Amino acid sequence: MTQITEMLPGSRSPEDREFPAVRLGIQFTRYPGMEQLPLLDSLRQAVDDGFTLVVLNNIAAELAGESEDLLDEVAAEARRAGVELHLGLGCAGPAGEPAAVRRELRSALARGLELGIKEFFVYTRSVREGLVEQGRFLDHAAQLRLILANLESLATTAGDAGARINVKTHEDLASGEVLSLVQGLDPAVFGIGLDVANPVVRGEDPHAVATALGPLTRMTHLEDLVLFAVPHGYRRRLRALGEGVLDWDELLGSLLAAGVRDFTLEQHRGKFDTPVFDRSWFRYEPHLDAPGLGQLARLGALTHDGVARGGIPPLADWDEDPAPAERRRQLLHSAATLRRILTSIGAGVAAPATILSGEEGLS
Repeated sequence: MTQITEMLPGSRSPEDREFPAVRLGIQFTRYPGMEQLPLLDSLRQAVDDGFTLVVLNNIAAELAGESEDLLDEVAAEARRAGVELHLGLGCAGPAGEPAAVRRELRSALARGLELGIKEFFVYTRSVREGLVEQGRFLDHAAQLRLILANLESLATTAGDAGARINVKTHEDLASGEVLSLVQGLDPAVFGIGLDVANPVVRGEDPHAVATALGPLTRMTHLEDLVLFAVPHGYRRRLRALGEGVLDWDELLGSLLAAGVRDFTLEQHRGKFDTPVFDRSWFRYEPHLDAPGLGQLARLGALTHDGVARGGIPPLADWDEDPAPAERRRQLLHSAATLRRILTSIGAGVAAPATILSGEEGLS
């Protein structure tokens, strides 16, 4: 077993901690490096690596009959191991026929509730320049209204079950837009899933976004980033925690102070540009401000300096996806970094066995 929950030398003892125990989570469709194996194998590897929370990206293949439905076995295994499951419901729009989108969301929610899951997330895929859907042109404001209606269709079922649905800060939405969506919904049901690497795609400072959204954040999607200067702006690439340019002491401290207790790693290769040198881009980004753009430039400068020192690979080396062994190295490095920083700022990381026994144990 790869243990990631022991206390580090020099860290605070449980008696000295300032925060309740937190959970270390991992998010996947299949575990990094085990993409071809069944979901049950992914769960077992997560347990073996010491995670106490597993966030499944989606169960679309099982719901569509494209993959053998072993979800009941996965849920039973998670309960035996003292690991909590969360679930992604899929895309809340705006693309697609609304009735079909809502039907798919409700189907995933119903199956998740059957499995005993009570925490969910959704993402969005809006188009800031406008979207033609069902023969109608929808500007971005209209797209947000459609997303809101899709989410509202889940409120009663989720609320009756005591479940929560978190709107992810996906790369297509500014943080204020996510906040407005959630504030327009039932606060007993809806919260925010904070992906700290996505705000830069909309020209925002992740540290400021974490502070602003922290009080409504129930889920986290954590990865580090680097930001390369390109002719039209900045190009984002993702890295293991501590190997990029985000300030994790500041980010995690802010989220802990806001009451966040679940810290979940998400490892993927999402590639996006932020074309801040293109004047026309600003037409669709009314949320932008000078401090946020200044922080974006700072992250770009830190990336440039890291490349010059040899600590960050140059942009040309980021085209190929990493091999399974490297994906696993990145994951374990992220987990160790996350655990070390959380512990150093006064948060104990709960171990699976203590959750299973119902006791508040720390490691």
